[in-house]
Amino acid sequence: MKKCILLSLLLFSAYTCVSTQKNQPQNLVSTVTKNPILPLFTFTINNNEEYFISISGPYIVRNCNNSLPRPIVPCDSAACVLAGTFNPHQCPLTQNIITQRGCVCQATAFEPFKRICNSNQFTFGNFSMSTLNPKSPSVTFNNLNYLCIPQPFLADFPPGVFGLMGLSPTPLAGWNQLTPPRLGLEKKFALCLPSDENPRNKGAIYFGGGPYMLRNVDARSMLSYTRLIRNPRKRNTYFVRLYDISVNNKKILLARNTFDFDSNRDGGVALSTATFYTTLRSDIYKVFTEAFLEATSDIPRVSNTTSLEFCYKSTTNFQVPRIDLSLADEKIWTFFAANSMRKVSDAETCLAFVNGGNAPEQAVVIGLYQMENTLMEFDVGRCVFGFSSSLGLVNSSCGDFQTRL
Repeated sequence: MKKCILLSLLLFSAYTCVSTQKNQPQNLVSTVTKNPILPLFTFTINNNEEYFISISGPYIVRNCNNSLPRPIVPCDSAACVLAGTFNPHQCPLTQNIITQRGCVCQATAFEPFKRICNSNQFTFGNFSMSTLNPKSPSVTFNNLNYLCIPQPFLADFPPGVFGLMGLSPTPLAGWNQLTPPRLGLEKKFALCLPSDENPRNKGAIYFGGGPYMLRNVDARSMLSYTRLIRNPRKRNTYFVRLYDISVNNKKILLARNTFDFDSNRDGGVALSTATFYTTLRSDIYKVFTEAFLEATSDIPRVSNTTSLEFCYKSTTNFQVPRIDLSLADEKIWTFFAANSMRKVSDAETCLAFVNGGNAPEQAVVIGLYQMENTLMEFDVGRCVFGFSSSLGLVNSSCGDFQTRL
């Protein structure tokens, strides 16, 4: 596998250095909660602050009171240069400001639900998280860089959501600020996002690798790995290489380069925690749904009552064909009914894929619904993405991961 070229080493100035802590953990862990208002997942930092998990966010974004003074990140520092380099591609370039205290670094955040940008001071502060190490049940890391945003920017977020944890493949992402020299964690993180079928509505997020104990089993043994690929124009996004889509073990007929980047670096297959249902460009969606309708021709259709286009009458023995994504390195990501069909009522179940239009930024965006109740590992150090099948196949759920001592 070719070496992945990522700017994953943080070149911080002295003010961000921390002393080495004894009994440093091998990983950090927190419980993930599905929000009932917006299609987002959060986890807890600093004991009671909930952060939205954004795998395309280039850095941490935190609610701040603009009237309070905060530490300055100098404009000529490595951290400020990196913040500007990995500015969200949806937003204009950020301009630093000059004050009586000198040149103050500014950065920009992209709010994915209303699709708005907001700039403010880039600063640093302390954060803490829990571990599974009995000798060090929690750890505080000092001087993590983050973007300070006043409340109006996150006004439409559900109550209690304090900020956004950017986990993109970039130097200032939350996962990368926990690696050496600050903290000795590996360059990876893992997610298990709970589904509505999980009565506890809880999942897990790990920083620094496994083990990921699912009851008494290390769930790393369930993972298949495919390479992550870079898009120089959209460096904040995780992409995977997709070759084919199959419905009921039959490949749908598409051109060989359907899922490739075009000359403008649009297209490709992205992973997103800000898109609920997997989204397919119109030409892909048309062929895919035709194949699915043919494979489900014996199931009674009903009129849709949601944004999902193709809906069926729910029955006791409701069964639909599997959907397979053929990825690089000869890996198959399979979606069974739990991740391909959305039950919208006792009488109605709908295909949980949507039409992205004729000219979306990506050919395919794999969304949250297809990720739910699945273990995913983003091993950025090795530039690979690990995924399991639905944990329901082994009579488990994301709520079964150990997240507390």
